[in-house]
Amino acid sequence: MKFSKILFLALLGILAFSSCKDDDNDITNNSIVVEVTTFNLNAGVDANAFEVRDTEIEQDFASQQPGFLKRMSGVDANGKYVIMVFWETLADADASIAAFGADPTVADYFGMIDGSTFSAERFTTFEIPNINFTLADKNVIEITTFNLNTGVDVNAFTTRDAEIEQDFASQQPGFIRRTSGVDADGKYAVIVFWETLADADASIAAFGVDPTVADYFAMIDGNTFMAERFEIFIPPLNEGVNITLRNTLQDPNEAEVTYASLFGQADDAYDEFATLSNSTSEFATALAQAGTPAGDISGLYNIDFTENSINFTVLPDNTDPFWANVFGLFPAGKVDRYYFTFSEPHNISSFSSDNSSLNVRIDSDTVIVVELTEGYNLQPGVTFNVTLN
Repeated sequence: MKFSKILFLALLGILAFSSCKDDDNDITNNSIVVEVTTFNLNAGVDANAFEVRDTEIEQDFASQQPGFLKRMSGVDANGKYVIMVFWETLADADASIAAFGADPTVADYFGMIDGSTFSAERFTTFEIPNINFTLADKNVIEITTFNLNTGVDVNAFTTRDAEIEQDFASQQPGFIRRTSGVDADGKYAVIVFWETLADADASIAAFGVDPTVADYFAMIDGNTFMAERFEIFIPPLNEGVNITLRNTLQDPNEAEVTYASLFGQADDAYDEFATLSNSTSEFATALAQAGTPAGDISGLYNIDFTENSINFTVLPDNTDPFWANVFGLFPAGKVDRYYFTFSEPHNISSFSSDNSSLNVRIDSDTVIVVELTEGYNLQPGVTFNVTLN
């Protein structure tokens, strides 16, 4: 059932992406509710900023609501977003709307969304689906909606739909999960999760030549049929991941060496450790060391992570007894590297930066390296940002 647009602001706040809560197996009903919301962003809104804010709202509010089970978000090829939330009951979904409507901290989130494109629907599943699965970046949500032809027996359709899932859909390459439901007006939804768009395409091609499904098609009113696909977006990094920092330096025509080895220490002696937080700086005084042969060394950078960015700010001024000696323009062959090792796999595939002398190297699914290279001008007060994609 579509909601009135007057619920737009309240409803949006409960939408983001996350994993199942611990009480997923404690559902006492014989069905759950799937809430499907789609919309476009307002012109000029940065998609990465929206996705980060979406995650924050999920963490701070939605996942804490009674009856919350699971959620995920995606975007299609035209920039249309979907946010899907699984609730234990319609009453739980209603209560979350009321609670969010009283929260004054989300106006910036609402401002990113084009309300004229907003649509929200809720479908009660035929049975309790298995929602204990994890989606990865670029997995696909395929949402098909339709009405039944006049005179079709609902129970017959439900039975045939379950057979289609068991005998055909679940056997296709790239299949993850499938669930079906109906809204209060008799509109049906079939939701399939695929590993890739290519898998979804292949399943359609196979279904189209299968002679055993004509009776299923005949139950559906083709005039009401609509299918949409959205690729899951997951932030490049997850808040709460542990990060290890190690610095190295490579001078022109010299081998790369660790910061610690410059002082006769083991390579890991000056490693630093932090936990990613969107609200606090992880390495507020990176490279600070006490009791070295050169004396106490103050931090060179404040390195601040979010789930999709890294910001560096130079801390010392030109009177600093240690770092003042290294200020200046990097020549060809000089590289200052910051190795970041994460306690779980990242989702980083590319980057952009406001510093042209910076590169991000992806060494593995748990290691990235920020490299400052030829042309970088290390000076007091310098700040630069890396956007992770």
